[in-house]
Amino acid sequence: MKVTNQSYEKSNKIETVKYSRLSKNEYKALLNASDIFLERQIAGQKLLNYLCDKYKIARIPLIVLDTPQKGNGKCKTLGYYRVIPMLKIGQSITIYNLTAVKKKVVSIKVFTDTLLHEFMHHYDTEYLKIESAHTAGFYKRITDLKNKLS
Repeated sequence: MKVTNQSYEKSNKIETVKYSRLSKNEYKALLNASDIFLERQIAGQKLLNYLCDKYKIARIPLIVLDTPQKGNGKCKTLGYYRVIPMLKIGQSITIYNLTAVKKKVVSIKVFTDTLLHEFMHHYDTEYLKIESAHTAGFYKRITDLKNKLS
């Protein structure tokens, strides 16, 4: 999907997320989740629900697949944010629990970082009302959110 210059520029200028105080409980619970994909899905969904409620945006379902990521190992995509733009339906975050080549469970840190990355796409779309793009501002917002949660 091509992002407009206006959205790209706006995304690049916003470097922080709203609120300086966030609960750390749900984040820590996710970091303590086991390798079992269902446990990660439950803990991840609790974190997503907390963040969506905090920012007063629509809750989004998390799907954790106990299958390897697609690709040949060169692909770094461990998850994705899905939305049908014009209809605002079909929103979900999907994360693969296994690596592509070795089919090993991804570390909880990588899993959590992926979840926050995909949540930021949702935050951009629902809260900032911009087309979400991988700008420098986008990555700074992820870092800001992570710092506020840890």
